[in-house]
Amino acid sequence: MTEHAEALKPEERERHEDEPRQEAGEDAGAPREPRPGTAAQARVLRRDDGEEDGAEEAKTVSLEAELAAAVAARPRSLMDEFAQGTRSAGGGVDGSAAADASKPSAVPVDLTKLVTGAPNKETDAALRDVLHARLFEGQGETLLEIGPMDAAAVDAAVSRLAAITLDELGAGAHLVHTRDSGRGAKDTRVRADVLVRLPPSEQRHLNLRVAVVGNVDAGKSTLVGVLVGGALDNGRGSARLKVLKHKHETESGRTSSISEDQHLGFDEAGRVLNAQSASNPVLSSEGRAGGGAADGGAQTAAAVSSSHGSNWQEVVNKSSKVVSFIDLAGHEKYLKTTMFGMTAHDPDYALVVVGANHGITRMTKEHLGVAIALGVPVFVVVTKADLAPENVLKETIAQLMRLLKLPGARKKPFVVRTMDDVVVASRAFRSGFVAPIFSVSNVSGANMGLVHAFMNLLPSRKLWSAQGDDAVEFLIDQFFNVPGIGTVVAGTLVSGRVNTGQMLQLGPDSTGAFKPVVIKSIHHMRLPASTLLTGQSGAFLMRALKRKEHVRSMGLRKGMVLLDATTHPRAAWRFRCDVLVLHSSTTMRCNYQPVLHVRNVRQSARITQMDREVLRTGTKASIEFEFLFRPEFIRVGSRLIFREGKTKGIGNITHVFAADEEPPPSVPDSSASALCVRNHSACTYRLRPPLTKAVFHQRCAP
Repeated sequence: MTEHAEALKPEERERHEDEPRQEAGEDAGAPREPRPGTAAQARVLRRDDGEEDGAEEAKTVSLEAELAAAVAARPRSLMDEFAQGTRSAGGGVDGSAAADASKPSAVPVDLTKLVTGAPNKETDAALRDVLHARLFEGQGETLLEIGPMDAAAVDAAVSRLAAITLDELGAGAHLVHTRDSGRGAKDTRVRADVLVRLPPSEQRHLNLRVAVVGNVDAGKSTLVGVLVGGALDNGRGSARLKVLKHKHETESGRTSSISEDQHLGFDEAGRVLNAQSASNPVLSSEGRAGGGAADGGAQTAAAVSSSHGSNWQEVVNKSSKVVSFIDLAGHEKYLKTTMFGMTAHDPDYALVVVGANHGITRMTKEHLGVAIALGVPVFVVVTKADLAPENVLKETIAQLMRLLKLPGARKKPFVVRTMDDVVVASRAFRSGFVAPIFSVSNVSGANMGLVHAFMNLLPSRKLWSAQGDDAVEFLIDQFFNVPGIGTVVAGTLVSGRVNTGQMLQLGPDSTGAFKPVVIKSIHHMRLPASTLLTGQSGAFLMRALKRKEHVRSMGLRKGMVLLDATTHPRAAWRFRCDVLVLHSSTTMRCNYQPVLHVRNVRQSARITQMDREVLRTGTKASIEFEFLFRPEFIRVGSRLIFREGKTKGIGNITHVFAADEEPPPSVPDSSASALCVRNHSACTYRLRPPLTKAVFHQRCAP
């Protein structure tokens, strides 16, 4: 975003890409350490132009090891301290399980030697242990690199891998791509990338959420429609009709809500299952995502039989991996909806869509800044490549690369043109340091196969299985009424598992209380289910435990949670957090009232205390916030974003005040009017000195 990028620029422009930079708030007199890893990053991400390396190392270092070294040596940015941890079960950054999932495997084993060596019990057992660890780390899938080896030995190596994975682990091994060894023109050996993936079981598949953001009219909904539907756009928005939810969106062509019912299913071999027709131009006749080594990924991802197109239940049952797209609004007046989608839906990755003919706009920077502030890895798709002149397209990509290199982002832009680039980018992408850039056309289908292949190889970022046995916590981000059925709530299960007939607690209401409810039915990806697993999104039909009470009378709203009945949750008015002000057009003092976004909570709050007299752009401080309208259920370690006009900042919650830690409620002023600020009678409200009017309701009786 414009304010974010400018707020994070140092006083002096960077003079060279490899020159060390001074972070905001850092002591100017302190010695600065040089940026590490620049040579390793360049070596990993450069393109092979056929040049011979000067002197080959005696020992072959795999591409995966080089990528891990480059990612580990990446430079720190201003917001790295807010992204040090990983998301906990509550969506925060203090969990340790997801941290382990974001690290490469630490098993020091030469896979090439195990696969190509003479088969025996010892090597088979070692290979089985490595594959088991990789599959657990990748939530049921892993991308292996084997080589360098002779091209004639690739089929035998893949066959041995397939036999061991099928017999010992019940998984399948499929060759994704073969490429040069990268050791110079004289070396004729190749490297093979093999995808090992568990087959689908009952309601168990790897589910990744991708938030689609970008400026209005960039082609976000059209891109999602082409990727999911399998049919190309006609140039007049036919593909987006499958994505838009409301009539006014269809008429204007602009998304104003959160569309999350768009899923892309891959089978065990990486084939797309929900394409409409195998003869469609979006589909490849080869049958593997991204095509094979011969076409370099020029053809598109997914070839399936036409019987897979219409039956969504069959698609879900046969999918080993499902990528769910969260299509968000691009217009400036819907920014709060977009920010709610980024925080409440907890996306694994963010897809930033840029129109090649429009270039980088203010809202593009705004959305990119939100994703970076939340620590979500970003990749970019430049649409309308066939519409923009070649010089305009090159300038747009150049602007993107300059933007991603700014001190506030510190990304490594990597333009993806071939299947080789797809494999390299997918291996390095999970850390969030590398930012792949694709250039596609929704009308001609150019390079759409590379995007499909990249989606197929996207790694898992969170180890959801580690929270599977924890207490239930379900974040509600929407609710609606189904005529003849009842009230339905939808959201994401961040810990535990929910079964039909299970009793949970719904809350907090306006008084901070939680009410018991019973789950009557569950839906996941448009289909009925008996259980909702950790990390999955779903919808619940509930009924109140008391017969005379209705769910709608419980004050149902966005921001509520469903918790395990055995816990004793408490809603809080006040909490303390460490914040970083990204941009502020004015100074902030006590009683400043921004809007907070914390997980699925969106509410105004005021600053009650802080360890600085004033806050300005680039300031780091410890602040105590107090919600203005109702208490909320939040957890320590949760990431937050606060905004007010052009003022924006990020932070981490460090302490939540219990009821006994809070000051006693203020007594309503007898001299105040008998009517509240909403002109309701019989309303008890608090006056917060030094304010002179009621700023929120504690309770409002009809």
